[in-house]
Amino acid sequence: MSRVVVAKRVDRGDADLTEISDLARAAGYEVVGELTQTREEDAAFHFGEGKVGELASLVAREDAAAVVFDNRLGPYQTYNIAQKLPDDAEVIDRFTLILEIFGQRANTRKAQLQVELAELRYELPRAEAKASLAKRDERPGFMGLGEYDESREQDIKAQISRIKNELDAIADKEETRREQRRESGFDLVALAGYTNAGKSTLMQRLAADLEVGQNDDLHPDLDPTAESQDKLFTTLGTTTRRAETGKRDVLLTDTVGFVSDLPHWLVESFKSTLDSVYRADLVLLVVDASEPIEEMREKLVTSHDTLYERNEAPIVTVFNKVDKVEAEELEEKRAALSALAPNPVAVSGLTGENVEELADRVEGELPAWKRERLLLPMADDTMSLVSWLYDHAHVEAEEYEGEQVHVEFEARPAIVEKARAKAADLSAPADSA
Repeated sequence: MSRVVVAKRVDRGDADLTEISDLARAAGYEVVGELTQTREEDAAFHFGEGKVGELASLVAREDAAAVVFDNRLGPYQTYNIAQKLPDDAEVIDRFTLILEIFGQRANTRKAQLQVELAELRYELPRAEAKASLAKRDERPGFMGLGEYDESREQDIKAQISRIKNELDAIADKEETRREQRRESGFDLVALAGYTNAGKSTLMQRLAADLEVGQNDDLHPDLDPTAESQDKLFTTLGTTTRRAETGKRDVLLTDTVGFVSDLPHWLVESFKSTLDSVYRADLVLLVVDASEPIEEMREKLVTSHDTLYERNEAPIVTVFNKVDKVEAEELEEKRAALSALAPNPVAVSGLTGENVEELADRVEGELPAWKRERLLLPMADDTMSLVSWLYDHAHVEAEEYEGEQVHVEFEARPAIVEKARAKAADLSAPADSA
């Protein structure tokens, strides 16, 4: 396990190293030292030059392999800092670290492509900076780019174009699958929220009692389990399972957790995964209720910012991990955060507390169903249609009267329209006789 020092500069106030330390550990590093500075950004070194000297001494003393900065470093700042550190000590900024974690967790083709795209978008301005330095005959070997090659920028742009085309093709297939699921009578619910808010644990709780197997042929990608660990970014791709909420058939998708201060290019690289959230029928925005109010506020703002531009669905905020919170403290948090989280549902994915209330809320917030009553002739395909209704709708009554069948049901509007068309087909032969 490589030893690292974590560092952070802030314009004012005190720098908090908790998150960057957690991220470093999530990437497999051992944090052996810390350094902070409160001052305006230095154009050349980000930190003050004297503080960089202090940092170099700390790295040498702790025999650290790298410094992990909880800041966004420019390419020249990265190079300048590296020149001050002991030989072979690496400079890793916040986004390099996040990409490293993503790379470790990318287990599907789509996730791997998204990580590669983000890495290339991050690398492009650094390749341009390297070109500038190389023209001054400095030829630095920083950021893992190797020796300067004039064609490198064009190569990166060509790779970005190729990956975007492949991701677009994957996104088209996933959109087709979403529409197939809706046509099959499913409502699509997405879990969103800050990383480590307990989304995967909550997903397990909602889906614990339901078998996936009955839809294997139609939806072979449904997962029988959702990984749940106390680690950042355990979910990088998407995990979809059937969920038990009541009378409606719900598919619940868990996806990559949000993290604060992500640049546009990184969010954009994961647009394909986030489409599972943006195109859902309902979003459950999960927040860790055991954290301090200000931390919850910041994470709610980050989540809303990520969802704001593209999200099409209503949002229900879920205060998770209430098993760790006293009732009085929970009420205080509800009141303080009411503008960002109106009428949240407070649950514990771990113990199951209030999960039934959440299931009821999901049923209530999903797009309204239509109620329909069909009078079907007793034809060859009538029972096939009745069976189809049980699979795609909530059948409330089925009555047989002579040569007719009365079926009363509720379903998505598209399912009601399809059922009417199928019923019309049943009666067509009799009409033409």
